Amino acid sequence: MRYYFDIQDDFVAVSDSEGTEYGSLEVATREAIVAVTSIARDVFTSKGAQVTLTVRSEDRPLFEMTVRLDRKELD
Repeated sequence: MRYYFDIQDDFVAVSDSEGTEYGSLEVATREAIVAVTSIARDVFTSKGAQVTLTVRSEDRPLFEMTVRLDRKELD
């Protein structure tokens, strides 16, 4: 099945128009975890970052993952 990963972060929203073939929803879920955490790491700023990845099929959205990173100064 072809899965599409749409990404929204603090700076940009990108819709996946090509998708990627995965053998199962479980495999697509693992790949989504890798993608959303990697993007969150890349866009992290000192004030925090939030990245949302929506996984969808050709027909409909399947699920959404959100990673939020916050930095809190401790005195």
